[in-house]
Amino acid sequence: MLGNFCVIFSMKHLWLILFVISFIWGQGTQTNHIGDPSKLPQPGGYIGISFEFDTKKKIKGYQISIGFAVPSIGNPGQGPYLFPGFAFGKRHSSKEDKSYTYSDLQIAYLGYGGFWGGAGYGIAFMDGKKLKRRKLFGGYLLAGYTKENIKMPESGWQNNTFAGYHLGLVLPIIGYHFHP
Repeated sequence: MLGNFCVIFSMKHLWLILFVISFIWGQGTQTNHIGDPSKLPQPGGYIGISFEFDTKKKIKGYQISIGFAVPSIGNPGQGPYLFPGFAFGKRHSSKEDKSYTYSDLQIAYLGYGGFWGGAGYGIAFMDGKKLKRRKLFGGYLLAGYTKENIKMPESGWQNNTFAGYHLGLVLPIIGYHFHP
């Protein structure tokens, strides 16, 4: 119980810290590099927040993610882009009245025309245990689909632990590689 509280409390603080960093970072780039994003010191990236829900299993949750552009993939300002990053989230099953939190390393691909996809691998904190998890995701603009599996200690990988829809918003971090 205390562990879940600490993770949620930390995630709320993480969101505030990311907001402050992006605000300060944005102010610095406005005053130091007026007009030309190719002169910025960082490659760019994103900060995202999303709501995810599985209508069959009555599971819903949220996720906060951050990723940074890989400069050697795609053309600056034109794409496609590859973003290695982190994701933190929480899932709640109203059917079983259980919740769990998770953290993942993930890689996201933003292709042409607003299509995106990716994969992640991480840890789920469920019933006082650390369990391995993996996910695949994809979509178009603000909407997508996510499929996740969790490895249970007694029975191995459980298929379709979560398979549901994704609605999200992304705040771009403008940089020398990822820019309009």
